[in-house]
Amino acid sequence: MPSIRDRIDTVVYVMMENRSFDHMLGHLSYDRILPEADGLVPPVRQEAYENLMGGDTYYPFKHRVDNRLGFDLPHEWQEVAAQLAYSKVTKRHTMSGFVESFVKHARLTDPGYDPGARPDPLGFFPERLVPIHSFLAQNFTVCDRWFCPLPAATQPNKTFALCGFTPYHENQTLISVDTILLDWLERRQVRWRVYHDGLSFFALYPRAWRHVLSSRFRDIEFLLHDCLDEADATFPQVIIVEPSYESAPHIGPDQPNDNHAPLPVGFGEEFLRRVYEAVSANADRWRRTVLIVSYDEHGGFWDHVPPLRIPYTTTGTPPHTFETTGVRVPALIVSPLVEPGSVCHKPMDHSAPLQLLGELFGHQGKYSRPVTERAAQGLASVADALTRQVPRDDRPAAPSVAIQAGATLETRLAPQDPMQTAFETAALQLLEKEPAGTAAKYPEVVHWKHAKDRAEG
Repeated sequence: MPSIRDRIDTVVYVMMENRSFDHMLGHLSYDRILPEADGLVPPVRQEAYENLMGGDTYYPFKHRVDNRLGFDLPHEWQEVAAQLAYSKVTKRHTMSGFVESFVKHARLTDPGYDPGARPDPLGFFPERLVPIHSFLAQNFTVCDRWFCPLPAATQPNKTFALCGFTPYHENQTLISVDTILLDWLERRQVRWRVYHDGLSFFALYPRAWRHVLSSRFRDIEFLLHDCLDEADATFPQVIIVEPSYESAPHIGPDQPNDNHAPLPVGFGEEFLRRVYEAVSANADRWRRTVLIVSYDEHGGFWDHVPPLRIPYTTTGTPPHTFETTGVRVPALIVSPLVEPGSVCHKPMDHSAPLQLLGELFGHQGKYSRPVTERAAQGLASVADALTRQVPRDDRPAAPSVAIQAGATLETRLAPQDPMQTAFETAALQLLEKEPAGTAAKYPEVVHWKHAKDRAEG
C-alpha cells in the first residue's frame, strides 16, 4: 500500500471567510443531493432549529436571491458565546442565540431595527446560488465535522490555521507571532508559493513581510499558467491561494470575493471555479494534488451542530481559555484521491491541513507539538479523508452556469471595524517601509492610498 508521501506531490489550500456549514452546504441533505451529509433536513420549523428572541421563535429559511446583506454579522468571541447559547440545564450548547446576538448588534446603530421573519443569520443557500460549492461536494468529499478551532473571530482562527497556535483570543491591529507556516516550510526546504487576488492576509504578520513582497507571492492570474507549464523542479509543493478580502483596501470595481458578509457569495463562487479549473488543468499533476477548501470561522451565521468540547488556551499574555471549538464551517477535500460524492464525518479543525503537511514533510510525521495535541484530542488529519490508494482518472468539469450576485461597488477610504483597521495598518506600513516593492506587488494599494490622501485633503 503506497504511503501518503507516495501519493501526493502538491497540497493547495484555500481559506474563505465567515460562513457556516449549514449556511453554505446545508442544502446537500435538505434537497437530498447528498443525504449522508449532516446538513439540514425538512421541515425547517422544528425544535432543533429554533432561535429565540423576545418571546418570538425564528427558523432557518432558504435564500431566494444572493444579495449583499445590510451589514456584517457579529462574530467576536463574546458574541459567539451568546450565539452558542449554553444551557446550564441540559449541559449543552443549544445553538439558539444567533438571532438575538444579531439583533442586539444591529440595534447598537439602529435602535428600532426589526429583523422581520427571515433574519440574516438563519438563511441558507440552495444549490443554484452556490453551484461551485455544490459541484465540488458532489464530485469530491465534503467534511461535515470541520469546526473552526476557537469560538472567536477571524484573526485567532486564521492564525491557528497559518501557525498551528494563536497568541490572541480577539482581533489585533497587527499580529505578532514568532513562527508561521512559511517559516516551517522553508526550514524543511519545501517549495511553496502564495497566489493572491488582492492584498495578502500575510501582510497582517510583520514576520511575513519579507515574503509578502517576494517573488513567491504571485497574482492569482498566474495560477493556471504555472499549473499547466511550470517545470516540476520549481513547481511548488504547497500552494496557498487567497481571495480578495472584503476587509482589505479596495478601489471601485476591485470586487472582493472572500464571502465575508455583507458580500453576496456569487463572487466567491466564481473565484473557487477559477481555482479549481487552474489546479485541475494539468492532468498528470492533478493526479497527485489535494485541494483543501475551508473557512476561517462562521461569521455569525447559524449552524445546528454544537461545537466540540475541545479546550484551547491562547499562548499570549494574558492567556485566554476556550472550553470548546468554534462553530462548524464548510470544508471540501477536492482530489482524485477521494471518492465522488463522499462525506467525511471525522472531527476536524484547522489543524487538519497542518497534520497532513506534517505527515508529508515533518520530522517523524509531525507538524508541531500544539498540532499533535489537537490530534491527541481526537481531531483528524486531511489524510484521513483521502480514501483512495490509486487516483481517479476523471477530471469533472466545473459547471459553466452563469453566476449572478447583487453587489454595491464602493471605494472604502476609512476603516469601520477592527479587521479593516488591521488591513489598512498593514497596507500603510508596507507602503512606508517598502514603497517600491509594494507598488510593484500591489498597485491597487497605491491607488487606494492616493484616493485616501485626496479625500482627506
